[in-house]
Amino acid sequence: MIRQPNDKINYLYGRLSHEDELQGDSNSIINQRKILTKYAEDNGFTPYEFIYDDGFSGADFERPAFSRMMEDVEAGKVATVIVKDMSRFGRDYLKVGFYTEIVFAEKDVRLIAVNDNVDTERGENDFTPMMNLFNEWYVKNTSKKIRAVWQAKGKSGERLAVIPPYGYRKDPDDSKQLVIDEESAAVVRGIFRLSVEGYGPAQIARTLNGEHLLNPSGYKYEHGILQKARPCKDPYFWNTTTVHKILDAPEYLGETINFKTWSKSYKDSRPRLNPPDKQMVFEHTHPAIIDPETWDIVRSMREHKRRAPRYGNPGLFSGVAYCADCGNKLYYYTRAIKNKWGTRYEGSYSCSEYRKDVQYLQNRKCTCHFIRESQLEQLVLEELRQLLRYIPKHEKQFACLVMDRSAQEQKRDTAAKKRAAAKHRQQIAELDTLIERLYVDNVSGRVPDERYEKMSVKFEAEQAGLKETVAALEAEIAGEENQAVNVDRFLSVVRRYTEIEKLTPAIVHEFIDRIIVHEPEQARGDRRQKIEIIYNNVGVVDRLALMGLGA
Repeated sequence: MIRQPNDKINYLYGRLSHEDELQGDSNSIINQRKILTKYAEDNGFTPYEFIYDDGFSGADFERPAFSRMMEDVEAGKVATVIVKDMSRFGRDYLKVGFYTEIVFAEKDVRLIAVNDNVDTERGENDFTPMMNLFNEWYVKNTSKKIRAVWQAKGKSGERLAVIPPYGYRKDPDDSKQLVIDEESAAVVRGIFRLSVEGYGPAQIARTLNGEHLLNPSGYKYEHGILQKARPCKDPYFWNTTTVHKILDAPEYLGETINFKTWSKSYKDSRPRLNPPDKQMVFEHTHPAIIDPETWDIVRSMREHKRRAPRYGNPGLFSGVAYCADCGNKLYYYTRAIKNKWGTRYEGSYSCSEYRKDVQYLQNRKCTCHFIRESQLEQLVLEELRQLLRYIPKHEKQFACLVMDRSAQEQKRDTAAKKRAAAKHRQQIAELDTLIERLYVDNVSGRVPDERYEKMSVKFEAEQAGLKETVAALEAEIAGEENQAVNVDRFLSVVRRYTEIEKLTPAIVHEFIDRIIVHEPEQARGDRRQKIEIIYNNVGVVDRLALMGLGA
């Protein structure tokens, strides 16, 4: 359509939301166009331009066609806006009133709602505000229904996220299920492998950029996984945030996490992060890309972040070594040693609390606790090798050693606690029945109010005490059972190794929770230094007791 520069526009505006589509064809864009064009031609609103927004809620006023129309209204280019009914214009009472009663009035724009018999040129319609309120109530009610449906789906374990995580795609036979997308899953496995090898997120991002691999957004766009995705500025650029998200995503273990975010209302749909206790986790909902052992190693390494020194590689024990006296971490640093063969870097550790006050000798709160990395590596490697010599041959004895000599007594004690908890639960249920009967007798007049009050208070107090006892027993039982499970997890790590030739970050974090480093001692001119290794899941292992298991 060709317009003269000074002509004002007659806009015919249509809108359809996904909810409106369920109502049939009466609100379809085609039907709206038919109604509006006939009205415009029959009443002389020519020339006109039909514009529409498809798939947008009436509560959302950031619609492309609507925004374009309002820009022309603000610029004074619009004469008339015609809609099928007021709900097509919008379903927010306050915003609709602002646009129609203030903006349109100031810009001298005529508004016509064909089916609602609204025409601002004929004066105010007393029923228009009521219609706007009803339209807002409709979208509010619809929002509640949709939210209830999503809550039910989420609590049943059905995946709520529409877009599959990078590394997965929707199952062609069942769109609710995820299957592994091998091409992108290989990249995910590579990212976890690099993390296990000691690379940080920034280093991993640089590696991926060097390999010229599509980033997740670029991959989804190129492969049509996200149909409405916009092309990235640089689909081959990886940043540290993307790597962080992949390394922290439990979806790669085969888990579905629902209710990660929430929104206040249909008027404010901005996603807000839900605290972990309000999220719901469902295990084994789809194939895992990463095995639990690799996940645990990466978790441990990310909890103990390693600071890279100016020269050389990050410390092998950074984030794991702690001071025996003040409890703070040991800092890792390197010094360059030059000789005729070149330059080598020697790594060392010392107490972070000591190094904070290195310029103020009188204020130091701790001593140095200096230890060379080579020395610490030798001590740790020797102890790990000793574990591998003895434990595989004596797993049962080792389990008893860790769980104490009284493991059988503890097992009997746990069984007794389970029986006691079951008995208390039965008593709680019986008290529920008594309270219900007492209430019925009180209502029927068989039990006076005063007696009812005394007895109900007594029963409820007894019930509350039983519930506290059951909760305490369950916590004790869980702790005792977890101890046995943790020993099995440690043994599963030991079984994966027959010999350790050299320590790696992965091996350190698989076996060790922390290393306690003591201040060195001088004995007969020799420097001696004690360390204590706290192993994952089992704590300290008594070396003498371990050797006593036999060769």
